[in-house]
Amino acid sequence: MLQAHVTPLPLALVVAVHAACLLALVAAVRAPAPQFPGWRVVRPGPMHWIAFFSSWGFAMLITWVWLFVGSARHDADEQMRSALFIALALGLIAALSGFHLTKLYRSELRWRGPVIRWREGNRDMVQTMGNCNGFRRSPSGLFHFRFRDGTTLKLDISSRSARELAIAISRHIGRDIAWMWC
Repeated sequence: MLQAHVTPLPLALVVAVHAACLLALVAAVRAPAPQFPGWRVVRPGPMHWIAFFSSWGFAMLITWVWLFVGSARHDADEQMRSALFIALALGLIAALSGFHLTKLYRSELRWRGPVIRWREGNRDMVQTMGNCNGFRRSPSGLFHFRFRDGTTLKLDISSRSARELAIAISRHIGRDIAWMWC
């Protein structure tokens, strides 16, 4: 039985967030894993999946408490507002994580020797590691590799094989980037 504090608008928000998580999961599972024989491919790593499932799992748990359990304490209304906020925030984080997984699969980032290829939107990008003339770590945690023609490769270092790609680029340009991992 639903608790008394469950009203239509918050319930609709909770349903929308969990629907977005489900859509993100379907999109990530349906995204074709890049298959490029002879190329080293960057794919989502275990941390991407852990972030997605743990965020969504906690969001579902808190949603269940908000919907069916409630609170008997004197500050129950405040607790349930906080539970709603936390469930929505964790659900949103999970949905964004799921769509990030899909984006990583669809980017088809790969390298062979000094050549790097990836998809950005509807365009195929090709660069050589020697054309990299700068790099930085953004506040989001992504590594931005800038090339001479102005192209930027955004590399999520938590991805599988991403560190190896970053090290290969740093060796080609003669600058060590290992200090940027922390």
